[in-house]
Formats: sequence, structure tokens, C-alpha cells
Amino acid sequence: MKYYSEITKKNYDTPAECMEAERAVAKARKEEQEKKEKKAAERKEQAAKVTAAREAYIEARSNYAKELEDFTKKFGNYHATYTDEDAKRMAPALFDFILDGFFNS
Repeated sequence: MKYYSEITKKNYDTPAECMEAERAVAKARKEEQEKKEKKAAERKEQAAKVTAAREAYIEARSNYAKELEDFTKKFGNYHATYTDEDAKRMAPALFDFILDGFFNS
């Protein structure tokens, strides 16, 4: 007599073989589900860190803009000298004013 498993879609010679194969599949599915849940939790945690950093960046940029505006109202223009390293670090933010206008309109 042959035993067919609807889970594995295979035939087995004994009920024990069939049950063992089904348990192995169930274990593999459980491990895969746990792996997905762990990855989702890690992604959620990292996304929270990114969100917090973005909020801190926006706050700092807002404070900088206010201080710069106050300075220029009081003393006229503001001058700063940047090194090559400063320029490299600032490059991603150079076009923020364009993105802000585009996404906040």
C-alpha cells in the first residue's frame, strides 16, 4: 500500500515516512516564517531609526535657516569657507531646496 501526502504531493511506502516528510515540511515552513518575521522586525526597527534621523535633520536644518536669517537681517550677508571634505559631505543637501519645493507644493 502507498501513502500519499497532500502537503508534499508525494507517495510514501509507510505512514511513518509520510508523517516524517510532512513534519519536515512544516518545520521548514515555520523556520521560513520566523525568518520573514525577524527580517520584518529588523526592517521596522531600522525604518524607525531613519525616521528619527530625518526628523532630527529637518529640525536642525530649520534651526540653521532661522539662525542664518536672523544673522543676515542683523549683519547683512554671511560668508563661510568650506574645505573639500565639507563640500563632499554637503553635496547631498545642495539640492534639497529643489526637492522641498517639488514635494511640498
